Amino acid sequence: MVNQVNPGPCPSEGCPPATEIVCISVDKVYDSCFQVEDQINFTTVTTGPGSEWPTGFFAVGQLVPCELTPGLKISATVISRIPVGDGLETITMLVTVPLTLTNPNDEAETTVRIFEFTKTVTLNCPVGVEPDTSGSTLIFCSSAITQVEAFSVEIACVFQVYLVIECISTVQLLVPSYGFCIPVPCTVVS
Repeated sequence: MVNQVNPGPCPSEGCPPATEIVCISVDKVYDSCFQVEDQINFTTVTTGPGSEWPTGFFAVGQLVPCELTPGLKISATVISRIPVGDGLETITMLVTVPLTLTNPNDEAETTVRIFEFTKTVTLNCPVGVEPDTSGSTLIFCSSAITQVEAFSVEIACVFQVYLVIECISTVQLLVPSYGFCIPVPCTVVS
């Protein structure tokens, strides 16, 4: 009977030789970086009958609840790529952050605003591989009314984004293999 190779560290005498070489399809991360990005943006929301926020009285300093818009993600579009040598490129991107602002007088009344800023980074990102920001998250958002007009309010949105930029591509790799993983019975705690 042949000893089955299991996941985990190799024994002190070393790992047995592989039984075959296999080609697997995996996501290769060529390069990645992260940064906490602080932003302040201003937007105008219409108020009064038939508008975005028809309900309530608005005052300067009034807090406006805000959050990342459900179902949408922080994304980026490449504006330019400049090779700088050694496989590196300086990449300038337009980062898009979709936020939902809620009427402080009626939580059923919301409006979506798309805030944008540019970000420039230097990464190993081969031709044909686009930078991915889908792992980015909104850390916090704080908004307040800064100006009240007859039928609109100006809102200052201060938000912080944990911006993750990755250059990822699906590639085929040759790896040594011991065969397929075979599950073992679970250990039951009584």
